[in-house]
Amino acid sequence: MIDELTYHYEGMDIDAVLIICHYPVTANSFKLQYGIVVKRADQLSGAEGEETARKMGDFIRIGNPLLCEEDGPVYQLRRRYEQFHVDVADVTPEMTERFEFELDTAKPNAAWCEEVEENLGRRTGERV
Repeated sequence: MIDELTYHYEGMDIDAVLIICHYPVTANSFKLQYGIVVKRADQLSGAEGEETARKMGDFIRIGNPLLCEEDGPVYQLRRRYEQFHVDVADVTPEMTERFEFELDTAKPNAAWCEEVEENLGRRTGERV
């Protein structure tokens, strides 16, 4: 999943790109990788940016977060991931239940196609 984010703070916006990837390694385990790139705001010094990045490493799990539709199936994913962080004897049927999450990709696909056309237009010197 690639997620372009804009965090709105008092007096400034911070742009970031979050990348999350998970894939099975064996029948009973998976690899979870993530990364984030944040555009440094002109309003912050380099030291303030480094301090913010350090704090991000201290995030903790919130048991009952306030979510919106765009957050996706957080609870279902947590339920699935919990099975990999407990003793086998403690795995409950709820942890292994399957779920489906459907996402309408029409709007992101249209934006992506438009961006591709603009980029191709710049490459060939044409104006789109």
